[in-house]
Amino acid sequence: MNQPERIDTPWPVPHRGSKELFERAQKVIPGGVMGQGRFAKPHPLYMTKAQGARMWDVDGNEYIDFHCAFGAVLLGHNDPRLRTVIDRTLDQHGVAFSAAHPLESELAERIIKHVPSAEKVIFCCTGSEATYHAIRRSRAHTGRNKILKFEGAYHGWHDYVQWSVHFDPAEAGSPEAPKPVQESAGMIRAAEEGLLTCGYSDTKTLRDIFAKHGADIAAVIVEPIYHNAGVVMPAPDFLSEIRRLCDDNKSVLIFDEVITGFRVGLGGAQAQCGITPDLTTMGKAFANGMPISAIAGKAEIMNGFAPLGKTFFSGTFYGHVLNVAVASGCIEILENDPPYEYLDSLGKRLKAGIQAAIDQTGVPATVGQHGSVWALYFTRRGLANYRDMASFAQTKEHPIHSSFQRWMLESGIYIHPHFIIRGYLNAAHTEADVDHLVDATRRYFIAHKEDLTEL
Repeated sequence: MNQPERIDTPWPVPHRGSKELFERAQKVIPGGVMGQGRFAKPHPLYMTKAQGARMWDVDGNEYIDFHCAFGAVLLGHNDPRLRTVIDRTLDQHGVAFSAAHPLESELAERIIKHVPSAEKVIFCCTGSEATYHAIRRSRAHTGRNKILKFEGAYHGWHDYVQWSVHFDPAEAGSPEAPKPVQESAGMIRAAEEGLLTCGYSDTKTLRDIFAKHGADIAAVIVEPIYHNAGVVMPAPDFLSEIRRLCDDNKSVLIFDEVITGFRVGLGGAQAQCGITPDLTTMGKAFANGMPISAIAGKAEIMNGFAPLGKTFFSGTFYGHVLNVAVASGCIEILENDPPYEYLDSLGKRLKAGIQAAIDQTGVPATVGQHGSVWALYFTRRGLANYRDMASFAQTKEHPIHSSFQRWMLESGIYIHPHFIIRGYLNAAHTEADVDHLVDATRRYFIAHKEDLTEL
C-alpha cells in the first residue's frame, strides 16, 4: 500500500477482553503467548470456543474460521463423531499409560493401509519431533552427516532444519550457490556444517549440489507441495528428480507431509504425485487437531529405531492413548465418509471467486489453491520458490497483509496473522462460507484498489 496503515492500532472489532488477557498474560508468560506463531500486534485475539467452521473470541465476536489451527482441523472443530471416540476411550481405557497398548497397532495399520511409503510407523507428538527423528534416523542409516532442505520450507524448530525459512536473500548467497541463514538465536553453529540449501523447484542447482556433495548427503527433506509458502506446486519432474538423485547417491528421501498428510487425501501428496519417499512425517489433520504426529517409512530404515536398532526413540507421551484413539477414529471417518471431493469443490469455488474479483478490479494479485488449502498473493509475478516472494514474506506484519486480515475480521472472517495470506478449509465449511469470503475479498479489492501496488 502507498500509505501503510499502522499495525499497532486497535483491532477493528471489540477487543477489550483480549487486551486485558494479554496484559495479564505478559506478567507470567514471555511475550504473553505460547510462541511466535500466536503473536500479533497490537495484541493477539483470545479465542474461547470453536465449533464446526466457527470460532468465538473472549469478546463475543464470531468468525468463520479459515485458519483451522494451522491446517490441523480437517473435519471441523469439536466434531461430534470424535467426541464419541473421546468419551469411549476415557470410559474404556483412560488418558495416558506411557506403556504399550493395543490402539497403537490399530492406528499404525490404518496408516500403512493408505500411505504408499508406510511399511512401519511410530508416533510422537509434534511435526518438529517427527522431522527431528526422521533426520536423525537418516543419518544413522547412511552413516552420513549432511541434510539438504529447500529455502523457505519450515520443517520444525530444531537446529537441524530451522535455517533459511523467512530470510533476507541478501544474506543467503546466490540462487546458484545458496548459503544457510540461521533463523533463531541459540542455535548450534556446528549444525550449519551438516546442512545444504537449495531453491524449491530449482532442479539445476539441485543436481549441482548432488554432484559436489552427493556422497555426504544423508537425506533430502522436502514438502511435496510447498505449503509453508501458501500453495506453490512443484515444477514438473522436480520431485521425480529428487527421487532419482537420492536413489543414485543412496540418500534417504523424506517427505514432510505434516500439512498434506491425510489433508489432501488418504494417501497424502505422495499418492497424488506418484513419488514414494523413504520416510514420511505426518501430523495435524490426521487427528483433527489432537497433538500427535507420525513417522512412516520403509521397514529397513524404520527398524533402525530403538528398540530394534540403535537410533534412540522414546517419549513419555509418544503413543498417548487418547491422541492415538482420536487419530484412529479420524482416519476411520475419512475412510467411511471421505470429505475430499467436497473440500476440493469448495477450494475450486473459492479460487474461481477470488480470481473473478481480481479480474474485475484489476488489482495485482494471484490466488493459489490445491484441495483444501488456498493462498492469496498481492503480486502478478509467477511464484516458484521463496526468493520470488521474499519481498513480502519476511515478516508477519507486512502492511497489506495486516490490512487484509483486519478487513476480514470486520467481515466476520478469521485469517491468522502469518508471513503470507494462507487459509484452510474444513469439512464443516459451506458454500455460503466460501461465498462470504469471496465477497469480502472483492469488497477489499474495490476499497483498496488505488492503494494496492505490486509487491
